[in-house]
Amino acid sequence: MTINYHKEIMTSHPWTFFLLLFKWKGSIWKAVYMETIIFLIFYGIISVIYKTALGESSQRTFEAVVRYFDKRLSYIPLEFVLGFFVTTVVNRWTKLYQTIGFIDNVGLMANCYIRGATEKARIYRRNIMRYCELVQVLVFRDMSMRTRRRFPTMETIVAAGFMNKHELELYNSYDTKYNSKLGTKYWIPANWALCMTNKARKDGYIESDYFKAQMEAEIRTWRTNIEWVCNYDWVPLPLMYPQLVCLAVNLYFLVSIVARQLVVEKHKIVDEVDVYFPVMTFLQFIFYMGWLKVIDVMLNPFGEDDDDFETNALIDRNITMGLMIADNPMTTPDLRKDPFYDEVDVPLLYSEESSHVPNHHYHGSASEVRLEHRGSGPVTMMPHSQSAANLKRIMSFKSSEDDEEKTNPFSMSHDDARMRNWREVSLDSSFLSDLNENKEWKLPTSQQKF
Repeated sequence: MTINYHKEIMTSHPWTFFLLLFKWKGSIWKAVYMETIIFLIFYGIISVIYKTALGESSQRTFEAVVRYFDKRLSYIPLEFVLGFFVTTVVNRWTKLYQTIGFIDNVGLMANCYIRGATEKARIYRRNIMRYCELVQVLVFRDMSMRTRRRFPTMETIVAAGFMNKHELELYNSYDTKYNSKLGTKYWIPANWALCMTNKARKDGYIESDYFKAQMEAEIRTWRTNIEWVCNYDWVPLPLMYPQLVCLAVNLYFLVSIVARQLVVEKHKIVDEVDVYFPVMTFLQFIFYMGWLKVIDVMLNPFGEDDDDFETNALIDRNITMGLMIADNPMTTPDLRKDPFYDEVDVPLLYSEESSHVPNHHYHGSASEVRLEHRGSGPVTMMPHSQSAANLKRIMSFKSSEDDEEKTNPFSMSHDDARMRNWREVSLDSSFLSDLNENKEWKLPTSQQKF
């Protein structure tokens, strides 16, 4: 079952995550305790043999081996291999959860478009819902051990009410000599659901072809999501990828059994901290082996681990919810005024306990910024310096100045007011000609103020 711990982390405290460390079911301790015990046993055996059973020359040889492996242990790129693989597996797990299938939309569309309170309309809605859920049951039965134990044979699906006997006979009638080559028959219940939609349209229970198309689109979306789940089971990650990760982690700690041994050099203990227990190596083993266990659990979430998908619970939820929606046709409350109809200011009520908790409503990040202006006058609004209007203004002023220079070519005076009004710009001649010929640009006759 999926372990839910959201209640424990609902409010952040300094001890929030520390409380999670004391949980056992679905925890890292449950995942790695066996491997940790085996690692420490072998580490202890080698340590005892080195200190008590080996002679002096053998000890020197062992110490050389320890130093050799310890210096080269970082050659195994453990962090890179684990980090990249965890990212890939988590993305795959997220996609599986998003497409695992919740039948509510199909039920709501069936309830909305297949209208009527008659028995036949109800049968149409219920059969469409049951056939859609049957697709999920057949897929989960071939993927999840939980569902396989629940429905070991097709007859058990009939006994559970997901199929009728005549439907099972029709389902089995599709058996041909090509079935073993073509694969399973998950498409059959989806085809039945679509055919039921077509019959409901012909019988007048669906009022328009548009409603029929919307209903069929929702059924196709449901089937496509289930097919994605099936495809993920059909095509896993390349086998060499998990093999590489598993080999890297296990070889790393296999070498660490020797490389992290406490050795004596010239009758002095090199490190006095890990005399009896390899503290840092133990912590490293917990972290890296725990990382590997996370991959192991999430790589195929349709097993029987503590945090695998609850496929049986999802099937029960979908069939119950779907039939409940199908049995309650479009009956809405009477059209009446809402409680706030005559209220100018809507009273926002809280419970007595929550009424004292302050609310922090949304305000834009810059909404409370007050810009200071020089003086107390109004703000002057004008076109941008690179706008079309200003470019035309610059060119007209430039042409008038050229005429002035032609009349007085030896004038070297500089008008400050003229220099403030324009500045030289470097523009392509073709762009300037297009700019002057465009008649749609209109210059403002006066500055706009507010």
